[in-house]
Amino acid sequence: MSQHESLKDVIDNLPGMPQRSNENIRSRDRRFFATIGAILLALVVGTAALYYGRKTLFDAPIPMDLEARYTGIEQGYTDDGFPRLGSPDAPVVVEEFSSFACPHCRDFHDEQFADLMDEIANGQVQFVYIPIAHIGPGAETAAKAALCAGKQDRFWEMHDVLFHWQKKFLISPFSERRINKGAALMGLDAASFERCLDGAEVDAVIEQARSEFERRDLTGTPSIYVNGERIRDYRELENLEGS
Repeated sequence: MSQHESLKDVIDNLPGMPQRSNENIRSRDRRFFATIGAILLALVVGTAALYYGRKTLFDAPIPMDLEARYTGIEQGYTDDGFPRLGSPDAPVVVEEFSSFACPHCRDFHDEQFADLMDEIANGQVQFVYIPIAHIGPGAETAAKAALCAGKQDRFWEMHDVLFHWQKKFLISPFSERRINKGAALMGLDAASFERCLDGAEVDAVIEQARSEFERRDLTGTPSIYVNGERIRDYRELENLEGS
């Protein structure tokens, strides 16, 4: 083999080997390099996605105005242990069967629930959140996180944070690492919160919510009731003031 001959050239010139035109060789080379390019691009994209996914598992952003949202608004729990917001003597009771993993529930939170805050604050409406933990990936972990935050009087703040994360993160919005970090950033007692999250302290409330969901023969979330009557058009909530 001469200095300028490649192994491929030698093989191509062996007696009995079919001769290929330059155009065939160029076409083959183009396909080869296109395949290599596609593989390299896939590796770069995959590596970037993996890096982003791992990085965001550590993120736990807290909305800036979180602490002010519920200041001065009465909070408590129903006899079944469901969190309520607003006066227990309010003439209108709105119940929401909701999953933190449900996109439509997030839409309801961002729109209808936000619009009810004035009526809740002025004593016109009592809002009851019934956490459904069996609809959507991560729903049970999120429901426990909110109820455990409620043990430290921060249910509604965690409720807002969880819906914020559902919208912001595509990968594991309710990872335990994120939830624990978020609880710490909210100023919760981390050790108490983690014990609650890992234990069975709030399981009875979640089971009661499932039981009530089934008793009312519901199949999806959000399911909304006003004074015991189910509504299907959320625009009806706009007319609650003065009801």
